[in-house]
Amino acid sequence: MPEYKKLENQEADVESANVQENEAQQRPAASQQAGQMVTVSLFMLLFLGSSYFQPRPRLHNYRGGRGHGMERKDDCDIQLVESIPIGLTYPEGSPTFLSTHEAWLQLLDSAKTSLDIASFYWTLKGEDTPGVTDNSTQPGEEIFARLLDNGNGGNRSPRIKIRIAQSEPSSVSPNLDTKLLESAGAAEVVSLSFPKYFGSGVLHTKLWVVDEQHFYLGSANMDWRALTQVKEMGVLVQNCRQLALDVAKIFEEYWYLGNSKESVIPNWDYSYHTNNNWESPLQLKVNKNVSMEGFLSSSPPPLSAYGRTNDLDAILNTINSAITYVNIAVMDYYPLIIYEKNHHYWPFIDDALRRAAVERGVAVKLLISWWKHSNPSEDKYLKSLQDLNSKEDKIDIQIRRFTVPEDTNQEKIPFGRVNHNKYMVTDRVAYIGTSNWSGDYFTDTAGIGLVLQETHETESTHNLRSDLRNVFERDWNSKYATPLK
Repeated sequence: MPEYKKLENQEADVESANVQENEAQQRPAASQQAGQMVTVSLFMLLFLGSSYFQPRPRLHNYRGGRGHGMERKDDCDIQLVESIPIGLTYPEGSPTFLSTHEAWLQLLDSAKTSLDIASFYWTLKGEDTPGVTDNSTQPGEEIFARLLDNGNGGNRSPRIKIRIAQSEPSSVSPNLDTKLLESAGAAEVVSLSFPKYFGSGVLHTKLWVVDEQHFYLGSANMDWRALTQVKEMGVLVQNCRQLALDVAKIFEEYWYLGNSKESVIPNWDYSYHTNNNWESPLQLKVNKNVSMEGFLSSSPPPLSAYGRTNDLDAILNTINSAITYVNIAVMDYYPLIIYEKNHHYWPFIDDALRRAAVERGVAVKLLISWWKHSNPSEDKYLKSLQDLNSKEDKIDIQIRRFTVPEDTNQEKIPFGRVNHNKYMVTDRVAYIGTSNWSGDYFTDTAGIGLVLQETHETESTHNLRSDLRNVFERDWNSKYATPLK
């Protein structure tokens, strides 16, 4: 599937309208008026024809960013949130941040009317992992109880509207939690079948949106282990309406597909479009004193409505714009399509890193996870990249493996004890995503990235990008990180 696919028919519509408008301006006055009427009529036909049969999300369009001449900055509270597995410790004075559990509780406390959750699978309750008897399930149980309590209003009246878009349940992930929530009247649930649209893939996004005002985005699944047994990285965005409205448009795509009987992705109408992207980001005032630019990217390309930057493009642009360094922390890194029967070479990110190091002298560091489910074959691709490292040629590429420690009891917890982070930080940009870095996650699997870039107006040396850099350095220099062998 092409990585840079555009919605050609929608671009053609816009281009056609612009051409007719320009021609009208060159005619005499009387002819000009007639031409303008034709242009307006054509636009109305395109406008109505493209959107009549497609439900529209309950969102507003917002025109912001430098591409539209808007100088106003939107105030936003943005902070990193982490899950640090039990038993993983750092020296005193190391960077610490709000826990994922506390971030989710804050969102539940602040919700007044609506909560939308996009998720891969659900195992918030201890009983969802048979054979496990561990008190570390308690935070997940608490989150589930709060959601379930919404069915009868709980301590609030009236109850909030909860919508859940999840990847299609399977024998491995039956999503019993969402069945309980739905049967109790606590939430509306839709399931997305990505094989129906792409032949393979899943909804891999991890997203909460509250009242179109606040949101969580990161690596944490709706899983009790994501709160106590897996190392996660995400971001809590509060009181940031325009950015929340924009990410909510992506959720609305999931909601639409979950309710659709069609087997093709639609040409998304204007109400799903965005004006906020790499070329025209939102202007933000973060945490009262830091000027930043931000936008949301998405994958795969057919889920990137007009104006939306593809997630792969966001990653490549971030690497290509780096001047001094690129630090990357992801669970898996493969220059391959790995989940098809026959692997396919997929070199886009790998090539960008090689060019950055070889042509521009950018220092590249990759922190890749190692756990019981890691495939040893990944090492040869990482080694190929690291072999370029050369002091003589001034090429600096370093790779380390991060291993989460486990005791005898923790070893019995299935699919726990791993660094599940998915982020990148450079000398100017912070990128936090929901996807692992192999080709499948950008061609047929749904994910979202948040890109925040410092501006020339940024004066504070302490900001979200520097916080993310400090997290990387903390982990890179920790006893849990070892050089690639």
